[in-house]
Amino acid sequence: MSILTKVFIVLLAVLSIAFTTMTVAMVAQTTNWKDTAEKYRQHASVADSSLRHQIAAHSVDLATSRDAVQRHRERTGDLEVQLRESTAGLASIRAELARAESERSSTEAMNRGLLAQIEIARGNESSYRQQREMLDRQNIDLQQRNIDLNGRVNELTSTISVLAEQKRQFEQQINILRSENMRMSRGAGRIGASSRMEAATGVAMRNIEAWTPVQGSAIRGKILEVQGNLVTVSVGASAGVTEGMVFVIHRGGEYIGDLKISMVDPDKAAGRLVRPCSPLLGDKVSDTLAMSGSGG
Repeated sequence: MSILTKVFIVLLAVLSIAFTTMTVAMVAQTTNWKDTAEKYRQHASVADSSLRHQIAAHSVDLATSRDAVQRHRERTGDLEVQLRESTAGLASIRAELARAESERSSTEAMNRGLLAQIEIARGNESSYRQQREMLDRQNIDLQQRNIDLNGRVNELTSTISVLAEQKRQFEQQINILRSENMRMSRGAGRIGASSRMEAATGVAMRNIEAWTPVQGSAIRGKILEVQGNLVTVSVGASAGVTEGMVFVIHRGGEYIGDLKISMVDPDKAAGRLVRPCSPLLGDKVSDTLAMSGSGG
């Protein structure tokens, strides 16, 4: 509903009120002017209320129309922003298109250059083919030599494997003899000379055993580290510790448990507890020979 229509309705209502008032004035001069005036007064009151309601409704419609106009203006602003963005995007696309056209032109120029190079390469193809045939012959010769060398390597590898197996068997025999010697020495109440050899020092003498036996004596140390069931002690191969040796753990005069050595370094060794116990850092360890000596 337009504003002009609303104004027309308001004027019509005002004229209706004025006409009603004039009619009431004219009827007041008749015989039943009081009743007629009351009726018209009631009509005028109803018309006034109706007019007020219509004015309120028109005000609401007017506010709604203003809100709609505002929304349309905002929408128009958004569309204008989108239009500007689209214009900017179109300009960017046009610039990219021009750049693509330039790249296409440069690519075509490169293609022409490559075609020229291909023609030159085709001209040299015969000489390259001859060189390739010569290289193929050389490659065949090299492959044959490689096959011969691989056969020789396989032979040498087989020989090495046989020698490694023989070495492993010899080492097993040596370990068995050492274990038997250790068992017999412990049974006799002394440590075998082969297990108490002095370790030769120096890089050049590594893996060479000395022939001078060390006098059998008790091995004592202390616990350096405890990690669960793994215990590290402060004595190693330089003190005569060997793999499989059993140490007794004690704290003062109290027996704690037994430790079986599984890894030996020159100055320390490590092993696992024979049975569950709770050793602490600083606890003393002694080999079974020392414990038997102290006990006797």
